[in-house]
Amino acid sequence: MTDTLSGLLSATFVEPGYDHIVELVHQKDTAARRHLASLDIAAFSPAGKLLGEFAIDPRQETLDLAGLLGEALRGCPRVMALFDARYEPARFPYRPHHYAYFHRRGSSAPPLYYAVNAVLGGVPERIGATRTNHFETYLFLSRPLEETYSVMLGNSSRFATAEGQVIAYHGAARTAVEVVLPPKGHAEVPIAASSEGQRLARIELKAGFRLASYVVGRRPSGGDLVLFDHLFTYFK
Repeated sequence: MTDTLSGLLSATFVEPGYDHIVELVHQKDTAARRHLASLDIAAFSPAGKLLGEFAIDPRQETLDLAGLLGEALRGCPRVMALFDARYEPARFPYRPHHYAYFHRRGSSAPPLYYAVNAVLGGVPERIGATRTNHFETYLFLSRPLEETYSVMLGNSSRFATAEGQVIAYHGAARTAVEVVLPPKGHAEVPIAASSEGQRLARIELKAGFRLASYVVGRRPSGGDLVLFDHLFTYFK
């Protein structure tokens, strides 16, 4: 192992009643050398209260996140899980991003597979971007919308309050919602699927620094998650 380790801080959200499995290292090699040097996970309530800290065996390939956070999820509608991963750059041609799968127990909704959102040390840094990441967007397909929508946002900062703006576009109409998140706090911001006969076409997020962000779609009846995807990144 080299003397210099790189870090990757990623975040996701976990709700009660879902199986949630995380693939800790997506890139493998035949000699099984590519594993994390260390991995710590911390869980936080929407108000930013620490609910638990866990040191994970860095040689694990997968992690039962819902099982790990079982106690933290009791009485909490949503938990933000922060993954603090350290790794040796010489062993990884690309960043060792985490991927995850989740499915609501007993639901007929399809399971969802997604890339865990990197809030520090992610792809923009890898490709040489040096300026502050502050603008993200998400485009919807031009098909009838049958779900309810929202944006999940999390503040990974230890001390700083995060202010952001979620903007929804329905045709030419623009609606903005201001969001303030305490350190380690998170929230779900509802977004109308249609407005004045116009379908939801685009969501934008503007913030002073990188937030954990996912666009969420739920079944109108039951609230099962049927969309869970990160926004796309732009730069100053």
